[in-house]
Amino acid sequence: PFIYPSCASKLGLSGLTGSGAGSTFKNSVSTGFGPRAGFSWDVLGNHKTTLRGGYGIYYVREDVGAVDQLSFQAPFIPIVAFATTPGFTLANYFTGTPATNANAVPQAGQLSTAWVPCLAQFTGFVDGLGNPTSDPNQSPTYKSCSGPGLDSTQNLFVLEVPRHFRVPNTQQWNLTLQREFGRSWVLEVGYVGTRGIHLRETRDAIQSVDATKHPITVTDVTTNQSYTITQNSAANAIARTPAPGLNGYSGYQLFANDAYSVYHALQTTLSRRWGQSYFQAAYTFSKNIDATSTGNTAFNTAYNDQSNINASRGISDFNRPHRLSVSYAYDLPFYAHSTGLKHAALGGWQVSGVSIFQTGLPFSIFDSAAGTAFLGAGSTPLLGASLAQGATVSSGLAGGSLKDRLVNGYLNASAFTPAPVFDPTNCAIDPTNFCVTGFGDLGRNVYHGPFQQNWDVSFLKHFKIGERNDVRFAADFFNLWNHTNFADPTVTDVETAGSATSPFGKIIQTNGNPRLIQFSLRWAF
Repeated sequence: PFIYPSCASKLGLSGLTGSGAGSTFKNSVSTGFGPRAGFSWDVLGNHKTTLRGGYGIYYVREDVGAVDQLSFQAPFIPIVAFATTPGFTLANYFTGTPATNANAVPQAGQLSTAWVPCLAQFTGFVDGLGNPTSDPNQSPTYKSCSGPGLDSTQNLFVLEVPRHFRVPNTQQWNLTLQREFGRSWVLEVGYVGTRGIHLRETRDAIQSVDATKHPITVTDVTTNQSYTITQNSAANAIARTPAPGLNGYSGYQLFANDAYSVYHALQTTLSRRWGQSYFQAAYTFSKNIDATSTGNTAFNTAYNDQSNINASRGISDFNRPHRLSVSYAYDLPFYAHSTGLKHAALGGWQVSGVSIFQTGLPFSIFDSAAGTAFLGAGSTPLLGASLAQGATVSSGLAGGSLKDRLVNGYLNASAFTPAPVFDPTNCAIDPTNFCVTGFGDLGRNVYHGPFQQNWDVSFLKHFKIGERNDVRFAADFFNLWNHTNFADPTVTDVETAGSATSPFGKIIQTNGNPRLIQFSLRWAF
């Protein structure tokens, strides 16, 4: 998103005068350079062995949802909620001559100070009874500026975007050796890699700072007295934000483009074609790592610490280390050369199908009570738990067969614990103010769900009636063996782990459908 000031006045954009400097609004980042190169080499010169490779840069088009969300933000357009803004009605929506409402939406081409958010001014601390105190662990007070920017009666919702937004792109490369052998068999073995940069992610723009690592000094504008915050408490959280007085989790989201991903894979394929039949088996051994696996705009996508995108680095949400896909179509030889009714009923059948075998999807262990020292979860549902003392990641998985783990639990609940409290000593003295938590030490997507498989098979038969009529009968079996694929265990959340009635760590859902048999008859004439 970028603005050309020379066009602002012509288009009549509300809140823009068109007089801003080009460097202020214009996105000068040049993107779109996408070189691509590839080669193919007949290694032995006999058309039996071929080496192929390639490299390219590809760009990602932004989705409509993100553009729509950002278009309703300053400076593109101001938003007002009639139900929460005093004095607003359809009759006095715009300022005019005379002005009907000082805080009304400005006319096109005007930049009204009423719509410029401003930082509050710190005026000291007060205790639970509202009395002034010099204790920086208590609640800060602020002197608000004019205008609706910090009006306490309004719910602020601000979406921020980097001034010089870069288009997300991926670099892709591959090197594959293909060899033909035997009777029309082809074997391919290749390495495939992908690196994504400038990927979009959403996170809290002004998360509170950890004062135990980075002490904060605030100065009272009325007395000029300075206070140094060295502890994290529930009361002083707002004083620890980069924008004093504002709660980052109440509606300040950053649409950044600093996420990244990397993918490496060994891909092998064995295939054969003969007549009207074919066989193909494809196996992939891969690993996909990223900072976030989605760029949705509804919730923050970063995991745990919102101020550090690298803290969210982990296995991708869709990573499956092992995947084998077998597909085939085979003309059954039975009664192929017979005649009469025997051939019509029993000859000419074809069987085809696809069988999938794959690792389950990864998952994380969540803690809804984590991060309270940083003003809570808000729109950030991705908060991780911790390992219990003496536990390891591997000990978090229950032992035994899958059947045993379905009964007793897929996870070992005793291996996990909620995110730690910052100050256990003061927590015991003042639980309300000092029992605030940090982030858990468990990484993102450290576990995988149960192994999955599926078999789909079809039987097909053509009946010729005269020269111009063809009747095709098909019997399709989806999930032929009626095999149950189990979903990931319940991981929301660790606060309930150990309870006899808690579903934490247990598998209570399945993926896919039970066996489905479908018959069809098609007449082509």
